[in-house]
Amino acid sequence: MAPAKPYFFEEGQEYDFTVNSRVQLPPDDDFFLILISPFQTRHLLAEKNYLHYNLYPGQKIRCRIDKINCAGKIFLEPQHPVYKENNVYDFPVKGIEDIINSEGKHEKMLVVEDCWHNEIYINASEIDTTATTSVLCHVDRIKKSKLYLSPVRNLSIVEEKKIGEEYIFKVIRVVTLAEDEEYFELHDLSGNIHYLRKKYFDDYGFNEGDLIKCRLTAQPAMFRHYLEPVHPEYQPGHVYEFIFAGTETYTNESGTETKMMVVFDSKEKKYFVSCDDPKKSDVVVGSRIRCRVTNIRMSRLALECI
Repeated sequence: MAPAKPYFFEEGQEYDFTVNSRVQLPPDDDFFLILISPFQTRHLLAEKNYLHYNLYPGQKIRCRIDKINCAGKIFLEPQHPVYKENNVYDFPVKGIEDIINSEGKHEKMLVVEDCWHNEIYINASEIDTTATTSVLCHVDRIKKSKLYLSPVRNLSIVEEKKIGEEYIFKVIRVVTLAEDEEYFELHDLSGNIHYLRKKYFDDYGFNEGDLIKCRLTAQPAMFRHYLEPVHPEYQPGHVYEFIFAGTETYTNESGTETKMMVVFDSKEKKYFVSCDDPKKSDVVVGSRIRCRVTNIRMSRLALECI
């Protein structure tokens, strides 16, 4: 059984939503906007991330389905009112900051501003910062209204690769590309540059100079998760034993209650598993159950019980 997901939404696609109302919710008493989809489902959008968007009840907005998690929760990203992904804009430079990354190495970060004077950090190791007052940047991604940028002169020429195929990459270094976000810089066999979010793969043991194999999961874009390194322990399609830890019940975005099994792998990482067999969820906590790995995404296992 696949994870519970509203069948009518697809990750990466855009849909029109209507801002219905504004509510304040515990535990932090933050304000949220309630959005109504074209399928009449209700969705929450954290207002604090989009204060400059001037969203109001009755307004129609277009949102991208950024992610649907294993419990069916949908993460939305409204269209930015000024910037569009994959477009190039000129950003004023506010300054340069020196940082020390998690590897203990010094890096220079160029600080630029968006149209609302929000600061955006760009790695400046390959940029001539002499007398720089502005820099042309490609908008690689927009998430929670935050812009992820790369200087246009740094964009690599990516050779044609096939989605689903595996390729060899060399780990060059750890580099900070956005504020507090570190990436492994990878080079393919043609010398083109790719980036892999470090926090998802810290326990893979990657070191500078390593040759690693990654599966192409989508067409490349600088800050998107389009490479999936081969997992050091698990392979999609194979069956493994996991430790059963109980069950949890969720209500997904379409209002349907979903009961999920909770399991741990050999490194005590927690995963949720869908299961059609009610007897499986009655097994003793701490016992071992067999699950098939259906997919691996950003090092996380997608599982089904067998």
